Amino acid sequence: MSASSDAIRVLHVDDEPELAEMAATFLEREDDRIDVETASNASEGLERLAAGDVDCVVSDYDMPGRNGIEFLEAVREEHPDLPFLLYTGKGSEEVASEAIAAGVTDYLQKERGTSQYAVLANRVANAVEQYRTRRRAAELDRIRTLASDVNQAIVRADSRAAVEARVCEVLSDSDPYLFAWIGEVDPETNRVEPGTSAGTERGYLDGITITTDESATGQGPAGTAVRERRVAVSQNVAEDPEFEPWKANAIERGFRAVAALPLEYRDTLYGVLAVYADRPNAFDANERDLLAELGNDVAHVLHSFEVRASLREERDFVEQALDSLNDVFYVIDADGTFRRWNDHLTAVTGHTDEAIGRMRATDLFPEDERERIDDAIDEALAARETTVESALLTADGDRVPYEFTASRLTDLDGDLIGLIGIGRDLTEHRRRERRLERLVDNLPGMVYRCVNEPGWPMEDVRGEVTALTGYRSSELEDGTDIYGERIIHPDDRERVWRSIQAAVDDREPFEITYRIRTKEGEIKWVWERGRGIRTEDGRVEALEGFITDVTGQERYTRVIDALHETAQSVMRAETAERAAEIAVETVHDVLDMPASAIHLHDEDDDTLVPVAWTDLTEELVGEPPTFASGEGLAGRAFETGRPVIHDDLSTVPERFNPDTPVRSEIIIPLDDHGVLLIGSTTPDAFDDADVSLAETVAAHTTTALDRIAHQRELERQNEQLSEFANIVSHDLRNPLNVASGHLELARAERDDEHLDAVAKAHDRIGALIDDLLELAREGGGVTDSSPVDLGALVRDCWENVDTGEATLDVAVDRTVRADRNRLAQLFENLIRNGVEHGGDDVTISVGDLDDGFYVADDGPGIPDGERGRVFESGYSTRADGTGFGLAIVGEIVDAHGWEVRATESEAGGARFEITGLDPDAA
Repeated sequence: MSASSDAIRVLHVDDEPELAEMAATFLEREDDRIDVETASNASEGLERLAAGDVDCVVSDYDMPGRNGIEFLEAVREEHPDLPFLLYTGKGSEEVASEAIAAGVTDYLQKERGTSQYAVLANRVANAVEQYRTRRRAAELDRIRTLASDVNQAIVRADSRAAVEARVCEVLSDSDPYLFAWIGEVDPETNRVEPGTSAGTERGYLDGITITTDESATGQGPAGTAVRERRVAVSQNVAEDPEFEPWKANAIERGFRAVAALPLEYRDTLYGVLAVYADRPNAFDANERDLLAELGNDVAHVLHSFEVRASLREERDFVEQALDSLNDVFYVIDADGTFRRWNDHLTAVTGHTDEAIGRMRATDLFPEDERERIDDAIDEALAARETTVESALLTADGDRVPYEFTASRLTDLDGDLIGLIGIGRDLTEHRRRERRLERLVDNLPGMVYRCVNEPGWPMEDVRGEVTALTGYRSSELEDGTDIYGERIIHPDDRERVWRSIQAAVDDREPFEITYRIRTKEGEIKWVWERGRGIRTEDGRVEALEGFITDVTGQERYTRVIDALHETAQSVMRAETAERAAEIAVETVHDVLDMPASAIHLHDEDDDTLVPVAWTDLTEELVGEPPTFASGEGLAGRAFETGRPVIHDDLSTVPERFNPDTPVRSEIIIPLDDHGVLLIGSTTPDAFDDADVSLAETVAAHTTTALDRIAHQRELERQNEQLSEFANIVSHDLRNPLNVASGHLELARAERDDEHLDAVAKAHDRIGALIDDLLELAREGGGVTDSSPVDLGALVRDCWENVDTGEATLDVAVDRTVRADRNRLAQLFENLIRNGVEHGGDDVTISVGDLDDGFYVADDGPGIPDGERGRVFESGYSTRADGTGFGLAIVGEIVDAHGWEVRATESEAGGARFEITGLDPDAA
C-alpha cells in the first residue's frame, strides 16, 4: 500500500472475489489516494484489521458466516471510530436500520454500471477525512495537554527525585500510557537499573535485566535508546522478536507497545525514560517527537538540578557550571543586583560583564514589565520559588521571550542571600505554540473551552468561529450565554444539554450532532466532540471540545434515505412512463432542483420524446419538445451516452428556447432508453454532490426501464413461443398423422424394407415434435413451486421410463422447493439419457451434494471436450437422438435459478451435477 501521508487504505470485504477486485480497480482509478486490499469474509477481514494500517472498511452485507452487520459489530468492539461503509446489493430499510444502529458510517447499495464507484470513492474519502480530522484534533489536544502537564510538573519540582516521580506519574496517567519508569546506567556492568516508576507495574521491574550491549537483553527499546542515543520503540511487543526477553510479563500486564528515550543533555546521559502503552502502534511520529521534546526538557531540568547542587557543594566549579548551560543562569542579591551570571546572559543581552555588574535584575526588562518582575522577585524571596515569563530586553532594544525560574538562596546558616535561577529562551516554544495555533485555525471548525452551564458561556474559542457562527470570537468570550441561548437551535437545546451531561457524569467524551442558527439567521448542522475538564478533587470546571459544520453531510444523508425510498417506488413502476414520472418528482421534491424532465427514445423514428416533466419546468421553458437523436444538447448527449453539464447555457447557441431563465443544466443519458434533463435558473448551480445524486436517480430509473423493457421482451418471446407451439402442434403433427396413415395402408399391401425406413423416420419426426413442444413449454420461469421429496420423485420417474435391465441406486435424502412436474421431466430426461447411452445393464445413481444433487451412470461417459456442448439444442451423439433432452434439462435448471454441469462419474461414466439450491427454501 501507499505510504504517503494522505493515502487512504481501504479494506473491502466481499464474498465475491471478482466483484471485490473490480471495485478495487475502479476505486483506485477514481481517487489515486485510495489503495484497496480485499478479504472474502468477515473472519479474514478481522484478521487483516488486527494487523493495523486500515483507514476505512467497505463491506458487503450478505456473506457466508458473519453477515455485514455482524462484521460491523465485531469491528466496533475494537475500532469504535473506524469508518465502516456497508456496500451491499441486498438493500432494504431493515438492513439500513440495523446498520445505523450498529454504528455504520455510511450505507450504499450496489447499483448497475460503474458510475456507482465514483459515489463509493467519494463516500470513502469523506468518511476518512472526517475520521482523520477528529483524530487530529483529539491528538493535538492530548499532546498539548500532556506537554503542558509534564512541563508544569518539571517546573514545580524542587529536586531530581521529584522531577522523575512527577514525570512518571503524569505519563502513566495519560492515555494511552499505562506505566513509566526512569532508570540509570551502571557504567561498570552496562546494565540499566530502573529506579523511579508509576502506573500499572505489579512487579514488572522485579528482577528485570536490561543491558546496553548487543546481546538479547540489550536489543529492547531501553538498551537501544541508551546505546544509540535516540527514541527507540517496540510498536507491537507481541510480534517484536527483539522484545522477546520481556514479552510474556509485558503482555500479562496489558503492555502492547513500548518507547524509551535517553535523558541526555549536552552529551551527558542522566538516565533513560521508558513508557508503556495499552495498544500496538501507539508511538507515531508526533508521539515520538513529543517524547523526544519531553526527554530534552527532563534532561535539561535534571541537568539544572545537578548544576544547582554542584554550585552549593563545590564552589570551585561554579564558573564552569554556569558557562556549561545553554540557558541563562543567574544569582542576584536580595536587593536585586547581580551576584553571579553565566556567559549566556552576556551573549543573549549584548551587555558586557561590567555593565551587568552595575545593573539590577529589573534593568534587563522593558519598563512596562519591571513592576511585575519586582513582584516576582519579592514572591520568590518570600515563598522560596517562583516562575515568570517576560521579554528580556537586549542592549540593542530587542525583546526576547524568556521564562525565568527563581529560588531562594541561603548560606550555610540558612540566612537569605538572594535568588538563584535559570532563564530559558521561549522563542522556539512560542514558535511551537504559534504552529499549534495555526493548526487550530486551519481546522474546519472551532475549538472551545466553556463553563458547564446551560448557556455554555465561552472562556476561549478559536478557529473558524465567524465562518461557522457569524459571531466574532470576542463576542462569544464576553461571559454571556450567546452560544447556548442564541446559536444552538431552540428545538435542540434540551437534547444537547441532556446528552452532554450524561457523558460528563459517566466521565466519557461526548459526540453530538445538532442544529445552530448563525448571526445572519442561517440554519446549519454541526458535529461536536468534547470532554469535561476536572479539577484535582474531581469537580468539572469546564468543557473543552471541537465543533465543525456537517450541514452538507446531513443533507446528503437525508437525501440518500429519500433516494432509497424512491428507488423502491421506481422499481415497482409498471410502465416506462410511470417510472419517468417518479424520477422527475424525485429530482424536484427530494433533490430540490428547479426544473426536470425525462425524454424516452422512440426507436421507430429515432427521436427523444418527452414523457414526464414538472409544472415548474413547463413554466420556465414551455412544454418540452421532441428532439431528434444526435441533434441539440439532449440528442447529442443521448448519442454519446455520457453525462453533460452546462454551467452557463447563455454561452451555448444550440440551447432550446434561449429566452427562458434556465442558466445551467445537467443531461444524463438513461442508457438506450432516453435522457434525464435537470435545469436551474442560476449559473454554476450544480456541485459534485448534486451531480452524484442526479446520477443516482438516473441509475435507479435506468434499472427500472431495463426491467420494464425486459418484461416486454419476455412477453413478446412468450407470444412467439405460444405461436411456435401452435405451429408445431397443429401444422406439423397433422401432416405427420396423414403420412403415418398412408404408410400403414402401404405396409398392409406389401412388405418393403424401404417402408420400414419411412416408419423410423416418422417416429423420429414425432419425437422431435414432442421435444420441441417440451422445450417451448420449459422456457419460462417457475411460478408454481412446493416442497418435493427428491428420493420419492426419482423412484416415481424410474417407473415412467423404459429402463429395461438397468439398475437404480438412490442415495439422495433432501427435500427441495421446486415445480414438481418440471423437476420430474428433468429426472426422466436424465434417466432416459443414461439408459440410451449406457446400455441395458447400466447403473444409474442419484445422490446428495452440499447445495444440490447429482445423477450419474457407469456408461461410456462424455468426452471432456464435448461436456460444455451437451446442453445445446440439437446436440446428440446418437444418430437417432433429437438433441433436445439435455437442452430441456438446462431450461428447467435455469427456470429454477440453479446451475448444472456435466462431468465424469467415479465409474468413468457421465455425471450431471445440479447445484445452487437454497438450503432453507424447502
